[in-house]
Amino acid sequence: MRLFVLLSAISFFILTACQEEITLDLPNQNSQLVIEGTITYWKFAPEQNNAQVILTTTGNYYDADTSVPVSNAQVTIRDRANEQDYVLIEQEDSAGFYRTNEIPLDSGNTYTLTVNYQDQVYEGSGTVLPVAEVDSFSYRFLEDLFFLDDGYYFFFSGRTPKERGTNYYRFLVYEGDSLYNAREDLLIQSDEFLTEQIDTLQLANYAFELGDSVRIEMYSLNPSQFDYYTQLQELLFNDGGLFSGPPRNPTSTVRNITNPQVPPLGFFQVSSAISGGATVE
Repeated sequence: MRLFVLLSAISFFILTACQEEITLDLPNQNSQLVIEGTITYWKFAPEQNNAQVILTTTGNYYDADTSVPVSNAQVTIRDRANEQDYVLIEQEDSAGFYRTNEIPLDSGNTYTLTVNYQDQVYEGSGTVLPVAEVDSFSYRFLEDLFFLDDGYYFFFSGRTPKERGTNYYRFLVYEGDSLYNAREDLLIQSDEFLTEQIDTLQLANYAFELGDSVRIEMYSLNPSQFDYYTQLQELLFNDGGLFSGPPRNPTSTVRNITNPQVPPLGFFQVSSAISGGATVE
């Protein structure tokens, strides 16, 4: 017994003695501009229509702040329907956050974002595509499921505009005022293999309980934005294993017009949106 304890202690000492903290000497590359822009047309709530852009620059891996807000950039959006430019104003209490609700948004219109920063011009465009028509967001109790908890699950019934071809959507799920925002909560969907009339399509694998207040927001996506989120999913779930590709940033939907060899990071999403939900009773 004493010999076993002695050998265990020696093994522990050897293992711990061999551990050494290593700080990798990562190259400090030039910072990149990160553009996170959205235009949202709320079909049934036009008072919520807005355009907003968040501008930051990347930082170094070991810095305390990995992103830095960008102030004093020139940010405009052009409505291609009337060739009118609208200026987004940086918010006084939020550096790097530019916003306006003055743009007359409408389904079918195309909008172009232009960002002028440090003598570089960045540009991206998108069209407000129709979102699916919703008959109901419903829920029902499910139990004895493989790999899923017993609970109340939400379903979507409605119609998707298949006459346009394939449509793309993103879903945001809120419980109360809290957004589900982990990597598995990036919910995107194509209707390529769906029929025009959708009956009780399960939205996500969230098991809710009695009394939970659930809100679901549905956004239409341009194909390029759907591709961006698909690449982002691949990056988020890349485990570095044998069957995982080399990690890379998603291809931005915004271009550097001045210097195409130095593209920005981020995206410009133009969507129409609807929301619905219920309190589980």
